[in-house]
Amino acid sequence: MNRIIRLIIILFFSITSVRAQSNDFAFSPINVLQGLSDNQVRYILQLPDGRMVFKTSGNINIYDGAHFRYIHQTPKDVYPLNGYDGFYRIYQAKNSILWIKDHHKLMCVDLRIEKYVPNLDTFFKKKGFEKEVDDLFMDSNQNLWLLISGKLISEDASITIDLSNNNGVLQDLVSHNNNLYLFYNSGEVICYDLKNKNKLYSKAAYSKKEQDFFKNTSLVVKGNKGFYQLRNGSKGGFFFFDIRKRIWTKILETNYTLNTLVINPNDTAYISCSNGIWIIDCKTGKKTYLPTLKKVDGSILNTEISTIFYDKQDGLWLGTYNQGLLYYHPSRYKFTYIGRSYFSESTQKDVIVQAFAEDKLGNVYVKSQSFIYRYNFSPKGDKILKVIEASLVPKELLEKINTINKNQKISLTDNRGWIWTGTQDGLKLFDPKKQKESIFYTKDGLSNNFIHAILEDRNHNIWVTSSYGITKLEVDTINEKIHFTKFTSDVGTLEGEYSDGAVFEASDGTLYFGGINGFNILTAKSKNTNKLPFKAVFTNLFLRGEKIELAKSYDDRVILHEAAPYTKEIALSYDQNFLSFEFSALNYQNPSQTYYRYQLEGIDNHWRETSIGGQNENENTDGILKISYTNLPPGKYKLKVMVSNSNKQWNGLVTNLFVTINAPWWKTTTAYILFIVLLISLIGAAVFGYIYYTRKKLERNHREEVLLIRIKNLIEQCDFLQSEKESYLTQTNLNSTFSTNSNNENKADNAFLTRALELVEKNLEVSDYSVEQLSRDLCMDRTGLYRKLISLLDKSPSLFIRNIRLQKAAALLLEGEYNIAEITEKVGFSSSSYLSKCFQEVYGCRPSEYAEKSRKST
Repeated sequence: MNRIIRLIIILFFSITSVRAQSNDFAFSPINVLQGLSDNQVRYILQLPDGRMVFKTSGNINIYDGAHFRYIHQTPKDVYPLNGYDGFYRIYQAKNSILWIKDHHKLMCVDLRIEKYVPNLDTFFKKKGFEKEVDDLFMDSNQNLWLLISGKLISEDASITIDLSNNNGVLQDLVSHNNNLYLFYNSGEVICYDLKNKNKLYSKAAYSKKEQDFFKNTSLVVKGNKGFYQLRNGSKGGFFFFDIRKRIWTKILETNYTLNTLVINPNDTAYISCSNGIWIIDCKTGKKTYLPTLKKVDGSILNTEISTIFYDKQDGLWLGTYNQGLLYYHPSRYKFTYIGRSYFSESTQKDVIVQAFAEDKLGNVYVKSQSFIYRYNFSPKGDKILKVIEASLVPKELLEKINTINKNQKISLTDNRGWIWTGTQDGLKLFDPKKQKESIFYTKDGLSNNFIHAILEDRNHNIWVTSSYGITKLEVDTINEKIHFTKFTSDVGTLEGEYSDGAVFEASDGTLYFGGINGFNILTAKSKNTNKLPFKAVFTNLFLRGEKIELAKSYDDRVILHEAAPYTKEIALSYDQNFLSFEFSALNYQNPSQTYYRYQLEGIDNHWRETSIGGQNENENTDGILKISYTNLPPGKYKLKVMVSNSNKQWNGLVTNLFVTINAPWWKTTTAYILFIVLLISLIGAAVFGYIYYTRKKLERNHREEVLLIRIKNLIEQCDFLQSEKESYLTQTNLNSTFSTNSNNENKADNAFLTRALELVEKNLEVSDYSVEQLSRDLCMDRTGLYRKLISLLDKSPSLFIRNIRLQKAAALLLEGEYNIAEITEKVGFSSSSYLSKCFQEVYGCRPSEYAEKSRKST
C-alpha cells in the first residue's frame, strides 16, 4: 500500500510540479569494481586539494581519480555523542582534520597521517573540557563548537553561550560575519552576536502545528544571500532563510524523506531522496524532479540516493545505499552518442552507418545499409532520427551519399600535400616534398591500428576512426611534429568499430563519425575545454619499485612522515635513488584527456611533456602521471609538475616536491672537513718529524764533529809536545853521548812539561795567571822556570802560557758554540782585540776566519 502511495506521489510531482529530464543525465558508476571499499555510500565531500572523500558503511575512502585509499576504524576511535540523533555528517577542519558524526557517535580523522584519532575523551580533556561533550558543530569559518551541559563553547573556550533558556534541541549552526545562527528542531533559527554573546532575534521556519513534520533532522547549507535548510520528520522540507530580510521561505515539501542537500555557486540546489533527485533553481523557483536515473550503459538505477555532492569541477556525485557511486558531468562526454535504439532498423541485425551528407538548409542525413535518416537535435535534448524516403531526398544529395558509399578509399591528401593512407595495420604518411614515408601505430598514439576513415577538418587537424576509438592528429606548423590525442568510450565514442569512410564535417564545423550500431557527433562547442581547477597532487612514491607506506621504515629511515599529498620534502639516503613518483590531476571529468609536463631541476634541462596515447611509458589513460628516475646522484632536487586538459594550455599552478638524496657519510661536508684536517695533520706530523729527526741528526753530526776536533786538537797538542821534546833533546845533544841515565832525565822533563801544561789549562780562564803563579805552582823560582822552558822548548814562560791559551781558543772557534768575546774570557785574554792580534801572529788569520778556513782545508 505504501509503495502504491509513493508511486502516486512521484507520478503527481512528475506531471504537475516539474518536468523530468532524465535524458540529460547519464551517470558513470564507480563501485567496488573500481576499488571503492563497499557500495553503501553515506557521505561525500571534497578536500581543498581536490581529492574526494567518500564515507561508506565500512571505511573512509579517499579518491584521487584513479585509486582509493582507505582509513580503517577501530572501536577505540568512537566517542559517544549522546546529544546527536541524526545521521552521517562530516565537518572539515582547517588543520586537515575530519570530524564525523553518526547517530550518537563521534569520530575524528587526521588526514595527514591517514588515521583516526583515538581516545577522544582524552583529547577533549587536554583542551580543558572535563565534562562529556553532548554534540559537536562546525560553523562556516571552520571553527569548532562543543555543546556541553546546555552551553555552546568554542574550541579555544574563548566564547561561551548559555542555551538553557532556548526551547528545543540544537541541530545545526552556521556563521556569517560576526553572527552565529543556531537551528533548532522546532524550526526556529536564533541569531547571536559573537562579540557580546547577546541573542539578537529568532525566526521560525513554520508554525508550531507543523513542527512534527520536520523535527527529526536538519542540514543547513550557506548560500549567496542566506541559508538553505533541509528538514525531515514525517515529511521532507526544503527552506531558505534570507539573513537580510530575516524571512523564511518554504521552497519544497514532500511526503517522503529528503536525504542530502548541496548548493552550487549559481544557487542551484540538488537534493537526494529515496527515489531519484531534485534539481531546483533557487533564483527562478524552477523545480526538476528525476525519479529515475540512467547510467551511461542505458540501464536504469533502482536504489535510494543516500547522499549527493556538487564538486569544484561542476560534477555531480551521487552516493547510493547499495550500488556505490554515480558521477555526472555535462561535459564528461565530448562526443554525442547516437546509439542503436534511435534507428528504425530490425533488431535482428546490426546497423551500419555508411555515410553522411548535408543539404542547403543545414539538415544532416545519415545513411545506413537499409535506410536514409534525417537527424534533428531539439533544444530539449531530444535526439531524433527520422526515416526519409529516397524519393524525398534531394537528388544531388542522394547521388553524393551513394557515391561516397561506393567509392570509399581510406586515403586523404591534406592541405600540406601530405598523403595519409589507412591500413588494417597502422596509418601511413607520405611527404612528396621530402619523399619520406612514415607509419604510425598505437604505440605512437593511435587508438587502434585498424583504420576505417580519415578526415581533415577546417582547422587542418586530421581525424582517424578505427576499430576502437577516434584519434585526432595535430601538426605543428613550425617543426611539423605530429601530436596525437586519442578518444575512447570513456568520452562517448562507440564501443565497437567504425565504418569505412563514414566521416563528415558539416557547414557549422560539427563532425560526424559513423560506425556499427550508431554514430558520434562532435560539435565545435564540445571541442573547447576549460582549465583544470586543481594543481597536480602527489599521491604515491615508489622506491626500487616498492610502494612507500606512510610512517614505515625503509633501510632504517622513515621516508613519508605524512601522507603523500601533504608531503613537500623527501629525504633519502644515497642508495635510495631508484625512485618513481605518482601524481594525479584529479580530472574526474575526462581522465584520459589529462596532460602533464614535469621537470626535475638538476637532472632535466627542460620541461618534459606527456601526451595521452602511449607515446611515453609515464602516460596512463586513467589520468595518473608516473615518473621514474634511476641512480640519482646525491644532491638537492626540485620536481615540478603541471597539468592541463586537451587544450594543453600550461597556465595552471605548479606542484613542487623537494627531494634530497643524502651523500654517503664519506662524501659529506663534515667528512671532507675531517679528511682535510686529517691530511693537514698528517702533513704537519710528517714535516714535524722530518724537522725533528733532521735536527737530531744535525746535533749528532755536530757532536761527532766537535769530538773529532777535540781529538784532533789533542793529537796536535801531543804532536806539539813531542816536537818540543824532540827539539829540546836535539838542542841538548842527547844522541850517542848521553849515558844510560838520559832516559830517566827525559822522563823527568816530560813529566815537568805535562805538569806545566796541566797547570796552565787548569787556569785558562784566570786572566791574570802569570809566570810567577806558574813558577810557584811548579815549586820553582821564576829564573829557574825561565831557564827550564828555554832549555826544553826554547820558549819563555810567558810565551808558553800564551800559546796554550791560543790553542784552546782555536779549538773553541772550531766548536762554534761561543762568540769571540766569550772565547776571550774562557781562554784568559784581557780583551778580544789582544786575542785577535796574538791569534793572527800564530795562525796567520783572524779568529773569525779560522773556523771557515779549517773547514775548507779539511
